Amino acid sequence: MPTTLLIVYRVLGTVLFALAAAAIVEKYRTVRGAVLLPARVLECRKAGSTSPGAAAGGYRYLVELHAEGRRLEMETNDAFWFRHDKDKGKIIQVWYNPGARCVERKSWETEIFSALLAGIGAALLLIR
Repeated sequence: MPTTLLIVYRVLGTVLFALAAAAIVEKYRTVRGAVLLPARVLECRKAGSTSPGAAAGGYRYLVELHAEGRRLEMETNDAFWFRHDKDKGKIIQVWYNPGARCVERKSWETEIFSALLAGIGAALLLIR
C-alpha cells in the first residue's frame, strides 16, 4: 500500500478517535452532577442558539420538568436534523443540572455514535 495512503488513514483514524472522545466528554460534561428527572415534551422547535438564516442548527425539544419545587421549561441540549412533532406530550428522561441553561436528554445515541467513530478510527489505524 502506498505510504501516502497509509498516512491519510493514520490521520483520519486519529481524527475520528478525537471526535469520539470529544462527543463523550461533551455528553458527560453536561450530565456530571445532574439528576435524572422525567420531563414532558411540550414542542420540538428551532434551536434558540442557531441563526434562523443559517443552514446549520436544528431542532430541540422544549420540555417541562419539576425540580426544586418549581415548574421549569427548558430546551434539550441535543439537536435534531428535522422536526419531531410526533413526540409532543411524550414523557422522556432528562439530566437536570441546576447550573446549566439546558437539559440533556437521556439516550444512547451519543455513546453508539462515539463507539462507531472509535471503531472506524481503530480500523483505519490498524490497516497495514
